[in-house]
Amino acid sequence: MNYKICVIGNEALLFPFMQFGFSTFAPATETALREHLLAMIAEDYGIIYIEDSLCFQVRDIIDKYSDCLTPIFIPVGENEEGESFAREMAVSMMERAIGQNVI
Repeated sequence: MNYKICVIGNEALLFPFMQFGFSTFAPATETALREHLLAMIAEDYGIIYIEDSLCFQVRDIIDKYSDCLTPIFIPVGENEEGESFAREMAVSMMERAIGQNVI
């Protein structure tokens, strides 16, 4: 099965992905982000790259699909506040795999 790929983030993050023809979206509000994300899931997007800082705003949606085959959410970019959704995901996966956080 062929799945579509989308990238969600600020315009600076999106520019390189546009060059490869990926669908892109720069949300202006959290509501717009949520609506667009749910629409992409309904349209069978298989891989959704999402700016790390935006992941915190839609954590409930990401968590809902964490045990599903698709879509796969991949955090990209850096978060200026020092928090990292990607790091939290890695720690969570490690704890599930080996039973403890070794990072």
